[in-house]
Amino acid sequence: MRIALVFLLSILIARPCDAWWEGGHHLIAVMAYELLSEGEQHELQTILAAHPRIAEDFMPPMNVSGPEETNLWRIGRAAYWPDVARSQPKFTRPNWHYQLGATLTVGENVNVPKTPGAVPESATLDTENLHIAQAVELCRTVLRDKTRPLSDRALAICWLAHLVGDAHQPCHAGSLYFAGLFPEGDRGANFIPTKQSDNLHFLWDGLLGAQFDAGDVRRRARTIASESQLWGDATRAAQKEGGLNPLTWLAESGEFGRSHVYAPEILTAVESAARESRRLEMLDLSESYLKAAGEAARIRAAFAAHRLAAVLREGL
Repeated sequence: MRIALVFLLSILIARPCDAWWEGGHHLIAVMAYELLSEGEQHELQTILAAHPRIAEDFMPPMNVSGPEETNLWRIGRAAYWPDVARSQPKFTRPNWHYQLGATLTVGENVNVPKTPGAVPESATLDTENLHIAQAVELCRTVLRDKTRPLSDRALAICWLAHLVGDAHQPCHAGSLYFAGLFPEGDRGANFIPTKQSDNLHFLWDGLLGAQFDAGDVRRRARTIASESQLWGDATRAAQKEGGLNPLTWLAESGEFGRSHVYAPEILTAVESAARESRRLEMLDLSESYLKAAGEAARIRAAFAAHRLAAVLREGL
C-alpha cells in the first residue's frame, strides 16, 4: 500500500489548474467512446475532423499508431482540448470550467456568489461569462442542431467531453467559505496547500492520471469497468430521470466535496488556522485520505463516462 501511494504522489506535481489533468480527461472520454455504437463512433470522428484547430492541435504523438489507437487518442484529445485552448484567446473560456457557489459554508461574514441561472438565450459559443452547467446546456443545443456548421458541432463535442468530466470533479462544483480564513472562498481548494502537491485542488486533479499514456488509460479503464457494482450504478445514473442534468452532477460533486475533499482532517486544520488568525500551514495528508480520494475519483469517472456517452449519443 505504501509503495502504491508513493507512486501516486510522485505524479502529483504542480501545474496550471486544469480540472482533471490530461490523463483523467482522456480516461473519461475513452470510456464514454467505447460505450457508443460503431456508427456513433464514426459520426463522432467525422464531426471532430471539422474542428477549426484539427491540423494544429490534433496531430497524434509518435507513439500513437494504427486507426483504433488514433481514434481513441483523438477523442481523448477532444476532451482535453479546452485546456490546450487556454493559450488561444479566440477559444479560451476560463469561467466555463467551474461552477460558482459554496460546497461548504462555515460561520458568518462570508461572501458566497449567487449560483448561475439558466443559460442566457443570447449565449453562443463565443460567450465567455458562462459556468459549467450553462456551458453544458449551450453545447448540447449546438451539437443537436444539424443545421450548424460541423466546426461548431466539433467545438461543442470538445467542450461537452471536457465539461462533463469537470462537473464530476468535486473541486469544480464549488468552494469552501470559512469565516476568518476564506471569506471569499478557497477557489475550489486551491488555497489549501499540501505536501503531496501544490494544493488540494491539484491533488484531486491528478487522481485519474497526469499526462496522457495509452497504457495507463487502458489499465485504468479496465479496472473501473471491472467493478461491476460501480459500473452498474453509473449506467443507471445516466438513465434515470434528471440523470443528464448538469446540476445533478454538480450536486453529487458537492456531496463528494463535503465528504471527501473537505474531510475532517482538512476542516480541523482550517478551523485551527482561522481560530488562531494565521495562515493555513502546508498539510501532510494521511494515507486514509488519499485512498478515499482515489476511490471517489474512480466513482466520479465512471459516472462521468456514462453520462458523457449519453449526452454525445443524443446529439449525433
